[in-house]
Amino acid sequence: MRIAPLGQNALARARLWLRVISDSFVILMPLTFLGLTALLMQHFPWGAYREAMTLFWGENWSAHLELLVQATHGILGMVLAVLVATFLARRLLRSPFNEPEIPSVIVGILAVINFMLMVLARPSMAEGLGRAGMLQGIVIGIATAELLLLMLRWRWFRGSDKLYGADAVYYHAIQMAPSFIATGFVMFFLIQLIETLPAVPPNVLLPVVLWAQQQPIDAVWILSPIATLFNQIPTFLGIHGAHILDTYGLSLFAPAGSPYTNTLFWRPAFNHFTLMGGAGATLSLIIAILMTVKQGHQSRIAKLSVVPAIFNINEAMLYGLPLVLNGLYWVPFLVVPLMLTLLTVAAAEVGFVSFLSNDIAWTTPPLYSGWLMTGSWRGVALQVVEIGLGVAMYLPFVRAAEAARKQREIAATSATVKQIEKDCQKFGKYFIRHDQDGFIAKGLLADLREAFKSHDGALRLAYQPKHDKAGRVVGVEALIRWTHPLYGPISPVVIIALAENGRDIHTLGLWALKQACECKVRWNQAGYQALSMAVNVSPLQLEDFELTRKLEKIIYKTGLQSSEIELEITESAVLPDSQVVERTLQRLIDMGLRLSMDDFGMGYSSLLYLRRFQVHSIKIDGSLTRDVLSNSTNADIIRSIVALGKSQKVEVVAEYVETREQREMLLDLGCDIFQGYYHSPALPEAQCLAYFSKNHAAESSDSGCEEKMPLAPVQQA
Repeated sequence: MRIAPLGQNALARARLWLRVISDSFVILMPLTFLGLTALLMQHFPWGAYREAMTLFWGENWSAHLELLVQATHGILGMVLAVLVATFLARRLLRSPFNEPEIPSVIVGILAVINFMLMVLARPSMAEGLGRAGMLQGIVIGIATAELLLLMLRWRWFRGSDKLYGADAVYYHAIQMAPSFIATGFVMFFLIQLIETLPAVPPNVLLPVVLWAQQQPIDAVWILSPIATLFNQIPTFLGIHGAHILDTYGLSLFAPAGSPYTNTLFWRPAFNHFTLMGGAGATLSLIIAILMTVKQGHQSRIAKLSVVPAIFNINEAMLYGLPLVLNGLYWVPFLVVPLMLTLLTVAAAEVGFVSFLSNDIAWTTPPLYSGWLMTGSWRGVALQVVEIGLGVAMYLPFVRAAEAARKQREIAATSATVKQIEKDCQKFGKYFIRHDQDGFIAKGLLADLREAFKSHDGALRLAYQPKHDKAGRVVGVEALIRWTHPLYGPISPVVIIALAENGRDIHTLGLWALKQACECKVRWNQAGYQALSMAVNVSPLQLEDFELTRKLEKIIYKTGLQSSEIELEITESAVLPDSQVVERTLQRLIDMGLRLSMDDFGMGYSSLLYLRRFQVHSIKIDGSLTRDVLSNSTNADIIRSIVALGKSQKVEVVAEYVETREQREMLLDLGCDIFQGYYHSPALPEAQCLAYFSKNHAAESSDSGCEEKMPLAPVQQA
């Protein structure tokens, strides 16, 4: 069992902590949304609504909703401790494949115990389980995971490893017991030590207030930014900023119910002009996101947060984006409310607005609250200006966050796509995974389906020419191409793997056959009837007993001859051994279609396929032709395949032909047809016609030669 030491690369460990905290807040989203819905219902500022709730639910309806708030937001601190501890332990633990990992449930139980030790150490902290205890939850979660894994690095704090024959639950319980107990006691003594420290007095800021009131400028200019930062900094650290203000910062504000004064900060102005949308003035952030971001998690969270933010509830942004401990958003999260506070004070000091002594609910929406608090359009105008200023200040950070998200998403998707290409035979496992690779695979499949339905040209066919020994074009292979709007070109291997595992291969394959046949009709009309059109067919398509009927219908509608179409049976999946497949193959042969065995030579079933059905040609696997010049074994294998092909009277096609020397070598080995970038990449339909014309002109000018060398490669546009 290998565990990364705490002191190893402290900066990387700190980044890991931040990532774990961010993931924990994100996973809290369902809990957060349930709680904020109850909170909004509890504090909805419409008088008629409150009367209706009283009539329907009784005088104590708000208390009933408070139960739901406490059942969700009231346990955020404890749940956060569990999530941080389990996520961190999972990422810090590096186990060899033959050793069991620490069960997350054990780490979570230990985190709950440690968190409850902290709460019970101060019985007066009734809110310690909820938002007031979120910072404690983060610290407890990190400390629990780090201490537990530290104990596991010491052999005498680990149970016996000789219980491997026991039940898994019993094994883990016994093996973890010593480190579990040791970690619990260490945390207990640390918490007891912390509790010996003197408590912070509630009037800790009173000396600051008295000092500010003795300065030559109005005290509100000093006290208002202090109050704002006193709210914002704890909120950014995961502490309920309003709770901190109510506990330690009341001396900064004028007494509740008193009129506006320039000797203290006025709490209604702070609630309704500084915190529009909630802590951090996040209504401006939401608008900035909706203005610039059209997709991704920022856009989704912003849309979900619009309604709560209108009523100054922003838990969705704090914990869903999340803003807490966000290394990118910390500057505007602190600076925007600070600027709005100073602008509000300035507007009051110069007489632009005069505040009324209206006591309105903190959930009153912006603009309406501006009117109620000033009795004038000036209050509304001030809020509009402040929202606009906040949007302007958040915008560059929103763009930077979105650019970073796209970069991470593209990098992660590219890595997954490459892995799928290497492991396409086992691609189905991605659809049952719940990690990032699994989500990317499912997302790509959804995007592929959308591209197929949209008909916007992102999904199309390209055609790669095939040349005979004399260099003449004798046919093309239709190849599927997909240009993703975000990730660019997606490998055909991945496209087929997605379609096969999503059970969309029948629809996609039939579309490709139809597109290729319609293209062949247009080429026939241009005078290229002699060229064959090869289309790839997945083995899974052969399970469709309607395939032959559908193909007959396409050929009949297009007026093509069956012999003009060649079906290349790929080895992307195992060829099913069933009567339906046998009948389908025989029916295709009876129709006069040409069959080809793709990727022949390296697949586990190439010879079996050749025995099971009659083929017109076999295409040598590209892994053999690519290295034929440098690998004598590959050359021997190709020579054997050619001999087999000659004995079976089938054409032998060499693909991935990229150089003149490679082509000449394959020609000497006996290959009949050549396909690859040496002749041409896969081309769009219109460029193919130009290529045919150029090739035909070269043939005419060189008609006296016994064997014409192939044309130079044509670059794909």
